[in-house]
Order: sequence, then structure tokens, then C-alpha cells
Amino acid sequence: MMILILLILMIAMFISVRRKQKVQAQARYWERINEFEAQRKEQILATAIKLERRKTADSSIEKKWQWAS
Repeated sequence: MMILILLILMIAMFISVRRKQKVQAQARYWERINEFEAQRKEQILATAIKLERRKTADSSIEKKWQWAS
């Protein structure tokens, strides 16, 4: 009888440890997903800023050429 109780306790502990590991793995997964999303947003913003600066620089060069001619 005592062995049966110990076996049940061991199984219950094993199940709880596995659940905890699964929850931690999911938390790490979503943390990484959020990091990748943040990096992607930063890259998109940086690209947009570069394009806007390039547009601004191109338009100022065109204005100078129009003014010179």
C-alpha cells in the first residue's frame, strides 16, 4: 500500500514538473517571438527613415539644379 502511494506521488510530481517545463518553454518561445517582432519593427522603421532621407536629399538636389538652370 505504501509503495502504491509513493508511486502515485512520484507520478504526480513528474506530471507537475513536465507541465512547469512546458509553460516555461512556451514563455521562452513567446519572448523570442516578441524580440523578433521588435527587431523587425526597428528594421522597417530604419528602412523608412533611410528612404525618407534619400527622398529629401534627392528633392533638394533637384531644387538646386532647377534653381541653377
